[in-house]
Formats: sequence, structure tokens, C-alpha cells
Amino acid sequence: MSTTAAGPVGPIRSGRRKRVMSASENAASLSARSSPARQWPATQPWECAPVETTFVVRDNGARNDMPEDDNAPASAAKLLEQVPLPREPRNIRDIVPAVPRLFTTRPYPPSEQFEVWKTRMASLIDVALPDDHDPAQGFEVEYLTCNMADVVFTSGRIAAQTFARAAEPSQGAPVDIWWLFRVRSGEARFQTAGRRIQAGPGAMFLISLDDDFRGSITDYDGLVLALPRRSFLEVADQLNDACNILLSGNLIELLTDYLDRLETRVVLMSPEELRQAGRATAQMIAACVQLSSDRLQQARGAIESVLFERARLYIETHLGDFDLTPDRIAQQLRISRSALYRAFESVGGVAGYILRKRLRAAQAELVASNDRQVQEIAYRHGFKLASDFTRAFRREFGVSPREMRERVRRRSTAG
Repeated sequence: MSTTAAGPVGPIRSGRRKRVMSASENAASLSARSSPARQWPATQPWECAPVETTFVVRDNGARNDMPEDDNAPASAAKLLEQVPLPREPRNIRDIVPAVPRLFTTRPYPPSEQFEVWKTRMASLIDVALPDDHDPAQGFEVEYLTCNMADVVFTSGRIAAQTFARAAEPSQGAPVDIWWLFRVRSGEARFQTAGRRIQAGPGAMFLISLDDDFRGSITDYDGLVLALPRRSFLEVADQLNDACNILLSGNLIELLTDYLDRLETRVVLMSPEELRQAGRATAQMIAACVQLSSDRLQQARGAIESVLFERARLYIETHLGDFDLTPDRIAQQLRISRSALYRAFESVGGVAGYILRKRLRAAQAELVASNDRQVQEIAYRHGFKLASDFTRAFRREFGVSPREMRERVRRRSTAG
């Protein structure tokens, strides 16, 4: 005998299910039945519009809170009410879990849309339109964003643009954030001091906001996850090694599947569930973003070469500073101490490199100038005490500074 279960989408007979609406059809149906859209003030940037879902009674009587086609990565966002993109810069230090919102530039006049986007991104990167794009043509952006405490999950479409970031030490404390990209369509190009990457559909890669970079995107559609360092302290060096490389392998495929599935679920989570899911997502990323031993060695070699050159230039510029230490260099270059130490391992370490550079610079001045006191020369090259300078000088050259100067004087006289 046939039985019928009454549900919000109509009767469903056992043994033969009525066609279930897709997410976009659900959204249209919900919009037609719901009350007028609520206006969300700019002073509540993380408050989420109410989400209405259609429950489907399956043959076994169980209730499912997601549309049946929830394998479509972007379908969940269709259930959210669009909210005008705020005109103020993003707060990158916000770690409070907050339910998803669907931001867009569409409510603004086309001529204002890019300026709104530019202001929103000002705390992160400098953006510009492609040369052939007229601002009056508009700049459409639509993305779901969800603060999960340990990660910030973002998914959506962004119009073509160019961008650049200069992580200057004068900007204050390091940002300490990586961006994890997963491209669904379009193209992303990034160039850092050491590498260039060109990422098309299906690609996944990491970028550090504490590195200088520039690039462009062409009508990008995909995911961008903000990964704060505080959530990845145990694998920070591992993530730095994986930056600016197209990631691949079985673990990356697993991570891709996980992130696509996560996107269909975040719209239904409470703040506490978002916090728990954020921690699990951080652990999943930490486990999956790994390089093989061969690629790791290759990547580290290139990275260390770039880091060495950056640190060398900084050392030479500040050679006379008394407080020129490895800790200070790492902080100013926004890199970890362990990465700095690895970059200088082949030349005897950072401190030893600084000392030798100071001694050679002092030696050059010592033999070129007979009228300056040894203590003055030592002070000018980062030695507070003449006695420390003399001991280090003797260890390096086998004679004291005065003996070195006297030898040079005798040679010039004899010649």
C-alpha cells in the first residue's frame, strides 16, 4: 500500500521521490514567500541576515536541512540575502566567530562600485582596474564570507583587477596572515621577490601577506581562506615553505573536497559550531598543505636565497646599529627566526655574518684613515667597547687594530 508524507515541498510518496528544488530555486521560492528584506546597518558588519531553508522529508522519514543538490559548491550562498559591501576597510584582527554574509557591490551605482571595493581592501592590498576598464562600466563583486575564528572563509566572484602589497616594516606589527586560494574559474597571477605563479581553474596556492607581491586576476571565482599565524604556530615554517607554489597531490585533492563540502554547511552553523569547524578546518589545512621532500628542498633553496639577499641588504644598511641582532632582522623582514637561521647556515650563521661584515668594514676604514682613533672606528661600526672590538679583530685577522694600521703605514713608507 502506498503511503504519503506531507512536507513543505508537497507530498512525497515512498519508493518514488518528488523532484527536489535546486538551491537557486529554493532561494527564489523562499524570497517570494518571505517578508520584505531587512536593512542591515553598516555599524553591524558581521550580523547575518536570517536564513530560511526547505526541509525535505526523505523516504525514511529523516529530515535534512540542506538542499538535495548540496554538492554544488556555491549553492549554499544562494540562501543568503545580499548585503551591500561596507565602505570601510576590513578589520583583519577580528577573531570573533560570525555567521556568513553575502556581500556585493551591486546595490551601488556602477561608477561607485570599484571605489567601494578599493576602500574595503585598503587594509590588505592596493587594487586597481585593468587599463582597458572604465570605472563607469561598474565593478561587480559578490562573495560569501564567514569568520570561523581560526580561519576566515570567503567564496565568490570578483571582477578583473590588478593588485600589489608592500609589506614595509614601517607599517607596524606583521600582519601574520596567509591567504589560501582555490580557483574555480578565471585566472590568478602572483609575483613575489622569488617566484611567479599563474593559477587557472582547479589550482590551489598560498600567499603570505607579510611578503611583497603584485599580480592580477581575471574574473576570479573561487575560495580565499585567511589563515592567521596564531592558528598555525606549529606548522608556520611548513606553510612559509609552501607559499607561492602551485600545490598538488592526494592531500590537496582531499582538502579541496573538504572545503567545497564545508561551503555548503557554514550557512547553517551557529557561532559555536563555526568556532569548532574553524579549528577542524585549520587542522585539516595544516595536515594537507605539505611538500614532498624533493619539492621541499627545491622550494627551501629558492626561498632561502631570496631571504639571504633581503637580510644581507638590511644588514649592510644598518651595520653600525648596536641593536642589529637576528631577532631584530627577523622582525623587520617579517620572517621567522628559524627561516633566517637556515638562510645563513652556509655562511656560519647570522651573528657571525654580521660580526665579519663589521670587522671588514672597520678594517677598511682603519687602513684608509690614520687620523681616526681606533675607539671611534669601533663605535662607528657597531662596537660599544674598544676592548670587544680589539679581541674580535685579533681573532679574525691575527693582529690587533693598531698593529694592522702600523703594518700598512710601514708598507706605504717603504714603497
